Amino acid sequence: MAEEFIYQRERDLLDYLRNNITDPLDDTADFRATDVTETFTATAAQTDFVLNHALAKNVADTITVNSVTKRKGYDYTVSYGEGRQSNTTVTLLSAATVGWSVVITYRYGQSLIEREFSRSDSKLPRMVMMFIMGDEDFAALGDLMESTKGSYFNVSFRVEVRAKYANQARELVSQAFNMFRKMRQATLYRTNISRAGSIQNFDYDTEKECYVWQFTGDVQWEIMYQ
Repeated sequence: MAEEFIYQRERDLLDYLRNNITDPLDDTADFRATDVTETFTATAAQTDFVLNHALAKNVADTITVNSVTKRKGYDYTVSYGEGRQSNTTVTLLSAATVGWSVVITYRYGQSLIEREFSRSDSKLPRMVMMFIMGDEDFAALGDLMESTKGSYFNVSFRVEVRAKYANQARELVSQAFNMFRKMRQATLYRTNISRAGSIQNFDYDTEKECYVWQFTGDVQWEIMYQ
């Protein structure tokens, strides 16, 4: 197994939220992103598949390889391009056989949800996921990790929702709150613990000119190393 890093699991979490929380602008003329499905025909022992659109925001939590469903974090990883000229690569952990069909769905453009400091002029509503802190727990003898070379990492995030309308802010923060709680049941990214708490309503912020809600989320991941 290739060496992994916390930022990769953090990016997977961002994808998970983006793939499961509905952007209220999707059905309006101000939509931020476009959904697309691309089908690749694999060459012999091919592992890397480069997406055709730049500004890919979130690859789906599952793809299909030879009509078999594969899961992110277990069967494939995603290396996102930076900026407008760099494309995103999906890498299979087991090489495809020549002629196999690889089907990948993703969004490109802008997003409702950003990591850490989003631009102040972004369209509302928007959501920001900010890393707060993390620490390591070593695996004990007998723990059922996928590899003997790994540790548990406990990470805390703050999620903030900003919206023009009170009900919209309430609905979005509720969706995100539930997604954190259900993350472990989704069996993605080797997540052992996921929970959400400390939800707060800051009501209307006159400086930001929007309604603001926040909550904290805690996750424990298995992180493998070589």
